[in-house]
Amino acid sequence: MNIQKKIATFLCIMLFSTTVQPKSLSISESTTHNVNAVAKMIKAIQPELDKSDRNRIAYSLYMNSKKYNIDPKLMIAIIGTESDFRNEKISSTGDLSLAQINCGIWNKEFTRLGLDKLNSKRLKKDEGYALSKMAEILNILKIRHAKKDKQWFARYHSHTKKHKNEYSIKIEKRMRMIASIN
Repeated sequence: MNIQKKIATFLCIMLFSTTVQPKSLSISESTTHNVNAVAKMIKAIQPELDKSDRNRIAYSLYMNSKKYNIDPKLMIAIIGTESDFRNEKISSTGDLSLAQINCGIWNKEFTRLGLDKLNSKRLKKDEGYALSKMAEILNILKIRHAKKDKQWFARYHSHTKKHKNEYSIKIEKRMRMIASIN
């Protein structure tokens, strides 16, 4: 009888002491939550960016990072390094958009892979398209190099060791800035 009371007491304690689990987020709520998190990361790198621009970029960046399995923090760090989130930027080497994609180099590779060539006019005007192509390029680099090269992402900028190392330092600095907000 004493054991039965102990078991009953134990079960009552367990029953009433369980914590209530939060409700699961719907897909829409989860996406909104993640897009807001990405927008905060962008703000850490480029605080002057207009809120509506930041949210628009965050949505597209999140969706493309998810589609291509690329860390959105990495994409943000690269964009901050490459263009400071200015879609109209054109580099001295002809790299276009906020993603700073070199159409000459990547069109050769896309053709070799049987993919559609980049639309340079669209890259300059359509941030979503630029972010999609950026994520696609990063995915190609990740598949090819991540197993052997922990700085595989630096190949987005250059394949030479010296430039990769310099670029990697810039990316890591921005990754730390992003990490500091969490």
